[in-house]
Parts: sequence; C-alpha cells; structure tokens
Amino acid sequence: MTPRAPGRGPDALAALVLDRYLGVRRRETVTVETWSHALEWARAFVLEARRRGAESFLVVEDEATFFRSLALSVPSLPVAPSRLAGHPGAYVYFGGPEAFPRLLGLPVHDVEALVARHGPAWWRRARRSGLRGVRMAIASVTAPAAARYGVDLAAWHREVLRASLVDPARLARRARELAGPLGHAHHVTVRHANGTRLDLAIERGSLTLADGRVRAAAPTVRGSWTQVPTGFVAVRLADGVAEGTWESNRSAYDRFADAPVAVGARFSFAGGRLVEFSFDRGGEAFHSAYRRGGHGRNRPTALTIGLNPAVDRAPEVGELSDRTVGLLLGDNRSLGGRNRARFGYLTTLGGAHVELDGRPWWVDGRVVRASARRGGVRSADRRT
Repeated sequence: MTPRAPGRGPDALAALVLDRYLGVRRRETVTVETWSHALEWARAFVLEARRRGAESFLVVEDEATFFRSLALSVPSLPVAPSRLAGHPGAYVYFGGPEAFPRLLGLPVHDVEALVARHGPAWWRRARRSGLRGVRMAIASVTAPAAARYGVDLAAWHREVLRASLVDPARLARRARELAGPLGHAHHVTVRHANGTRLDLAIERGSLTLADGRVRAAAPTVRGSWTQVPTGFVAVRLADGVAEGTWESNRSAYDRFADAPVAVGARFSFAGGRLVEFSFDRGGEAFHSAYRRGGHGRNRPTALTIGLNPAVDRAPEVGELSDRTVGLLLGDNRSLGGRNRARFGYLTTLGGAHVELDGRPWWVDGRVVRASARRGGVRSADRRT
C-alpha cells in the first residue's frame, strides 16, 4: 500500500476507519452500504478497500426510489433490512434518508422499520459470521437536519469530521486511564455549580469501553460494532440507589421528536427512582415518551464519561465530548443491562465534578492527581 499524506476529507476518513477501526486486511470482504446522499463518502471507502487489497461491495439505497416505494405499501409499511450481515469481514454503513422530514408524523415503530437496516435477525447473522461494523455519523450531517435543529451546517460538519478523524489509539489510552478507577468503585457522586448533586451506586463488573476498537469475536453486539466518531466509558448503575438532583447544561437532540431540541433538563431522584422532572424548553417529547415507557422508565441505569477531544456541542454526538458526563434513564440493553423499558433517554452535563467512593476523581474532563485528592481538586492532570 502506498503511504498517503494526511488529509481531511473522504479519502482520509476512509483510510483511518478501515485501518484503525476495522483493521481491514488483504483479501478480506468489505461491504459499504449507503443512502444515495452519502455516495461521495461511500465511494472513498470502496476505493480505499480496494487499495488495501480487499474485496469490496457497494450497496445503495436510492432515496427517490425509497420514497416512491412507500406508496406501494399495502397495508403495511415496507421493511428492507440488509442481508449482507452473513458475509464475514468488515461493514460500513452510511445512514439516511436525507429528507427525513418527510417521515415526521409517522408512529415511532413505523419510522424505525422504514429506516433501520439492523434488526435482531441482522445482528444474529452478524455475530455468527464475525462481522466487524461501523456506522458513520457524517452521513447524518445534512442540510435538512441542520435546519430542523437550528444549527450551522458547516460548523456541525467540521466538528463531526474532526471527531471522526481522532485516532482510536488516543481514545483507547484515555479509556484505560478512566476504566481502572471506575471499574473498582462502588459509589459515585456527580456535582456541579448549577445545583447538581446526585449520589449513585455502580453495578460491579459493568464497565463498557467505546474506544474505537472493533472486535470480531466479541460476545455482545456492542463489541463488534461502533459509531464513528466514538469515545466514551460507561458503567451501569445499581438499581434502587439514586438520591439528589441532576441538571443538564447541554442540549439533547432527536430529529424525529415533536420538539427536536430539549434544553435544561432537571431530574430529581429519591429511593433510586425519578420522582420529578422539568425542562427549560423542548420537554414535550420526553414527557410523551416517558408516559408510554412502561416498567423501568424511571430508573437511572448508566453513567457515561466522554473521551473524544474533538467533540464539543455537535448535535447527536455531544455525549462523546471529553468534558461531559452523561446520565441514562431506562433501557440500557445496549450496554449489557437488563432494563427493558420502552424508553431510553441520555442527558449530559459539562463541567462536572465526579467523586468515586467519596474522593475527588474527575473535574471538567480532567483526572485529579492522587496528590491533589488530599489537598483539594484545583490541581489536575489531563492525559490524552
């Protein structure tokens, strides 16, 4: 393979992902599935796979044909999951559709059936075959999405691309630094000057690392599949232990929600359960989903720590920022948990202080030095 100069576009992203995330080897199979609006990116991955001596396949969902086909659904909506999960090797997915506002107003399950390509049967085939996969968030950065969120498209695009080009080795080093203390702690307290003070208990043996390393032989889906960009450490929370208040200072984004941007979430917990909540703006979607969430919806189930130094406040990836802590309510099966609520909600907090077993550990993205723990938290060391 001919060495390439560092770049910032599709070619550079393809080279990094196929090498550092997926470890594509000569004569291996690489499947690239894309919606038509992301073909520029998908083509770069096909070319890079061939440059590496791999056998590549390109699968395209044409958006115009997709929307025309909706008129043919009688009486149910069509479902078109990919059948390529049975092929061993590597898999790259660029999601869609770009014109997603045309689906607004449909029931949630119908939307998921229409645009999802990876249902339970797909995952079963993927696990059996040893498939290693990535989902590319850059495909979600589109003009319709930026307009719906009210954000600058170019700035969003730059941030997601920069975050996608962070070397997974850097994320892995940061993850190892955080994993030891988190994996051995029993209790965690999150504090912030905005009034946040929440005491939680960690479920032992529940650590999850999303550091960009994709493992073909992973026993669970989350180990054989990742999003690009990525970067977080998570621990599941013990049931029945949650006391205090959590107030988010980062926006939450959901393009299909009636209010796509939620701001200023405030949650109060007692006896391990959510007992009161409010929002500064955009809480209608949360309230509606929470009302239908069923058993387990009111339980905090995971705490996340971001790792990615290139993420700040970009929509849909903000929880990856290395200056944020995230709190998950409800369904935590994606992290190996047992909560099966029909509801899951992640809210994030920047600039927080985190204590493990009563000792300062993490301050606004920095791990507190052991010496500083004895004298306060002003001295900190950020090793990325």
